[in-house]
Amino acid sequence: MKKTFTINISGIVFNIDEDAYEKLGSYLRKIKKHFQGSEGGEEIINDIESRIAEILQDKMSDKKQVVTIDDIDEIIEIMGQPDEFTEENP
Repeated sequence: MKKTFTINISGIVFNIDEDAYEKLGSYLRKIKKHFQGSEGGEEIINDIESRIAEILQDKMSDKKQVVTIDDIDEIIEIMGQPDEFTEENP
């Protein structure tokens, strides 16, 4: 049995298990730190969060209602690490 949390990403509510919650939180903190103080940083962060929410929405269904660490690993693989972001391809 795993503990789950309810989170809101870009105005969309998701149920997420504890290990996925921790990993996603860490990833988002890295993104915020990377763009902190940069011009348009807040908008970039919001766009990234919106894209994460879109990807998670596509993964959810009647049979799958909880975000898992595998889902977060896939998102990180798709989105990349913050140090890999460039101005042309955030």
